Amino acid sequence: MGRLGVIERPDLPPGARRDLNQELHTLHRRAGLPSVRELAEAIGKSHSGVHNAFRLAKVPEQRLTMAIVDWLTLRVRDWGIGISQATGIEKALRRFERRWHQAKHEEEALAVQGEPPRMSDATRRLLFALSPECSMSHPTRQLPQPHDIVALEGLAAGRTPAFLRKTGLRPEAPNPWRLIHLCRSCQRRREAGEVTEAELRAARFALDRRPGAARHYAAYHDQVLLGAEKAIDINVLGRVQVIIMADPEVAAAPPYTLNHGELVVDRSHGSLEWGDHPCEDDH
Repeated sequence: MGRLGVIERPDLPPGARRDLNQELHTLHRRAGLPSVRELAEAIGKSHSGVHNAFRLAKVPEQRLTMAIVDWLTLRVRDWGIGISQATGIEKALRRFERRWHQAKHEEEALAVQGEPPRMSDATRRLLFALSPECSMSHPTRQLPQPHDIVALEGLAAGRTPAFLRKTGLRPEAPNPWRLIHLCRSCQRRREAGEVTEAELRAARFALDRRPGAARHYAAYHDQVLLGAEKAIDINVLGRVQVIIMADPEVAAAPPYTLNHGELVVDRSHGSLEWGDHPCEDDH
C-alpha cells in the first residue's frame, strides 16, 4: 500500500485477470480516485484486502470485488452522452460480474496447468533424453534452476469432444508431443505471456529433428512394448515409428528380442513377432 493510501496499478500479463484489473482502475479514476482507507471504511472491509484487490496478485473474492464496484459506481457522475446514472451503474455491475467470472476461470485454469502432467517413467525419460536442458534455452547451457516437463495447450481443444482429445485410454498417459521440458524461468515467461504456445510447439517440433532423436524414440518404443505404458493411443506409436523409420541407421538395425525372447522387433520391415525366441540378452 502506498504511504498515503494511494492505489498503485501493477504490470500484469495479458488475459482476463489483466482486463478485470484495468477496468477496476478505470472505474476508480472515474469515481474520483478515493483512497484505500476511504474505500475500505465505506464498504466495511480491511485496508489490506481492498489494496490487494487492486494489486490482483490473485483474483479477489467475488463479494469484495462487487462491493468495491458497487460503491465506486455510485460516485461516477458521468457515464457518457445519453447514459443515465441508473443505466450506467446497471451495465457496470453486469460487466464486472462477467469479468470476475472470466478472471477466476483463467486463474483456476493456470493453476491446473502449472501442475506437472502425470506420465510414465518412459515418457519422462524420453523428454529428458530429447532435451536434457530447457527446450526454450540453448541446449548446451547449464541452468541453475530445477527443470520439469509441462503440458502444451491443444490446438483443437475447443473444437474436439473431450473423449476424442484423450491421448490414450488413460488420462495419465499424456501425448509426448504435447509435453515440453522447461526451466522455471521459461515457465514464468510462459505464464506472463512472453512465450506463446506457438513458439513452444515449434520448439517441441524441433526436438524430433535433432540428431539422435530416432534412437531415443526407439528406446521409448521398446519401453511401450515392454508394458511401461499400460495403454496408449495407436496414433502415438504410429508417429514414433515415422520418426524411427526416417533415420536409416536406426531403421536398418538387425532384428532383436525383448522380454527374454518373448518378442522379436524387426525395424527394417516394421514388424513385431510374439513367441518363444532364442535370446542372448537379459532384457
